[in-house]
Amino acid sequence: MNIKLITVLLLFLNLNIFGQSIEYKLQANSGFFRFLGESAEETEQINYNLDKEDGYTNNPYGNKYGFSYGISANITKITKTNLRLGIDFGYEVLISRIDIKAVWQHGDNINETISATGKSNLNSSFLNLFPSIGYQISNSFFNIFLDGGIDFGYCLNSIEKGNAYSKTREYETYRDRKTVELDVRPRIQIGIQKNKVGGYIGYSKGLTNYKSGFIGGTNEAYSEMIRMGITYKLLN
Repeated sequence: MNIKLITVLLLFLNLNIFGQSIEYKLQANSGFFRFLGESAEETEQINYNLDKEDGYTNNPYGNKYGFSYGISANITKITKTNLRLGIDFGYEVLISRIDIKAVWQHGDNINETISATGKSNLNSSFLNLFPSIGYQISNSFFNIFLDGGIDFGYCLNSIEKGNAYSKTREYETYRDRKTVELDVRPRIQIGIQKNKVGGYIGYSKGLTNYKSGFIGGTNEAYSEMIRMGITYKLLN
């Protein structure tokens, strides 16, 4: 990941002009992930070579939500004016879905498209860095906060896993689909905390085109994530 970016973020957190307190948290999240853009589709077909028993989803970028999950550690500086300056670093598995309605099966003795039922998931693993700025409202019972910033998601891998059933057999796919190194996603989230325990819900929309550089046809696929998490405060 860019060393200059990390250096700037660390200097950002070390600002002490209005410093009042620093919170250290562990976070676990789940949520829903999908792709947007002209290339993101609800249904697709599997292309399957019967001689090699190998296949792939024609277009794996689905606009149906898949269940996703992750963990992270967070450091947040809260000033005397309730301004929040935070950095969150974690690991996430983001899963999209596209339904399978047909299989094109081909080989030495056959070439046909048949009806099938199934789904294909694109499972992408990320190291995620989220610098944020926000504001919180506090009383004697709980804190409510609103944070905004940018997710910098470094893609470790992206694997297509699909399966579909026709009247006669099952078809499975497993293929490397990594096309990006860094997914940049503006993110906003709102949360609440009481004592050491809290929760939040957030929304991210990616700026990185997963089909950039593809030739022919329409090539636009951008990430979207609805994230829900729980937090546990270690120190402050």
